[in-house]
Amino acid sequence: MTLIKNTLKLTLVLYICVALTGVYVLSASARITPKESDEETKLITIVKGDTLWDLCQEHLKDPTKWPELRKYNDFTNPDLIYPGEKLRIPLSMAVEIAEEADDVVKIEKDELDQLRSELEESEAKREKLMADIQAMKDSTAKLQAQIKALENSLKSQDKVVDAVKKSGDDAAADIKKAVRNAKNAIVKQLEDLHGHIDSSNEMLGALQKDLKATQDSIASIQESVKSALMKIETNQKAITELNMMIKNAKGIHEEVSSGKRTLVLITTAVAGIGWFVLRSIGGRSGE
Repeated sequence: MTLIKNTLKLTLVLYICVALTGVYVLSASARITPKESDEETKLITIVKGDTLWDLCQEHLKDPTKWPELRKYNDFTNPDLIYPGEKLRIPLSMAVEIAEEADDVVKIEKDELDQLRSELEESEAKREKLMADIQAMKDSTAKLQAQIKALENSLKSQDKVVDAVKKSGDDAAADIKKAVRNAKNAIVKQLEDLHGHIDSSNEMLGALQKDLKATQDSIASIQESVKSALMKIETNQKAITELNMMIKNAKGIHEEVSSGKRTLVLITTAVAGIGWFVLRSIGGRSGE
């Protein structure tokens, strides 16, 4: 009889130890415990390779928000999370991030409109500069044609002077004087035309330099427009995904750890019953 009682005692003690050990191991392995929340939230399941940073990027489109998850979850160690665990994501945070992203998109669209306005102005300036350059080139060509004509006229005057030199009468002297005056006038016109050409070349050089700067500015603005469009597209995609998540998510408020608490209560009850039985057996055996 004593052997049976001792065996029963040992069995009950071992059972209680195993039960309590199971609860301890279960508790020790828990890295995330979602908190109860009155807010609308979404419970997600951790899979292999997940990090809080990546999860916030996936579900909130902002990885820097992961510290905010402490308000909705208890972490044994936020760097150590395991597959199968549950994480509570607040939809209010998703709404806030979506609104912030929407504000950012509005700002980016304003900046894009400004860039497009600058691009339009730069392109108009480029067209004007190109027209001015072409007009300057046409004007220079006309000046050069005039210079060519005057140079030919000057050669003709030289021939007249040579012919007059061969005659010795008074009429020839008058002709010489008239030819000389005409020649001097042609030389003066040539000097003026060369001066105009030099000025035109300087202006043309300045216009071409301004055109190059404008074209570089246009290329830069076009890259900025392209970058702004990509940013807007990315943010709008993120906003759409967030809004879809908010729309489809159900407010799950059940406490993930309720099963663990139930197991602890059952184990505690079993341990109490076992302790009561042991005391009862021990009391009788002492009689």
